[in-house]
Amino acid sequence: MIQGRTPERTDGKKDKHYIVVRDDLPVGLLAAQVCHAAGESAALRSPPNVCHAVVLSASKQELDKLDTVLRWEKIPFRAVFENDPPYENELLAIGIAPCTEGLGRWLRHLPLLGQRRPDPP
Repeated sequence: MIQGRTPERTDGKKDKHYIVVRDDLPVGLLAAQVCHAAGESAALRSPPNVCHAVVLSASKQELDKLDTVLRWEKIPFRAVFENDPPYENELLAIGIAPCTEGLGRWLRHLPLLGQRRPDPP
């Protein structure tokens, strides 16, 4: 689990701010959801040394699974749901509170936004 810490770091590590967004959204809606997820999750923990923002893409099923895992593991995050059709009441993005480590096993399979997924074997 990601632990809270004091704002001053002496180990030289920088926090990463992960945003995971659905990969099937129109570009304008996608941009809006990234902004919502980033803003809402940054407010959870906003240390002065955040220097990496990482935007990953996920399918609807991957995003739903990540939502479940983060809740189960009690990792601070914000889920962004759409209010308007055609995505009304659907989970479109997740912003995870800035952290230094502990998320790789749940995120490493997701590509960076804009990168193509590898073809299955």
